[in-house]
Amino acid sequence: MKITVYRYKVYDYQHDDYAYIPPHYATRKYIEQLEGTTIIEYDHLEVDESDLDALGRIIVKEG
Repeated sequence: MKITVYRYKVYDYQHDDYAYIPPHYATRKYIEQLEGTTIIEYDHLEVDESDLDALGRIIVKEG
């Protein structure tokens, strides 16, 4: 089954709202459980559900 995964930003409020983009894509359900995150709606992929780890993430190498 195909599922949509998204890139997201994690904000560090202790360091002037520094934004970090993790090296993986994740399901909306996983991202919404994290604090201080924003989903990058336009940066998404359709992947097989079996390719995701137990948390709902997939590492995608750029380049």
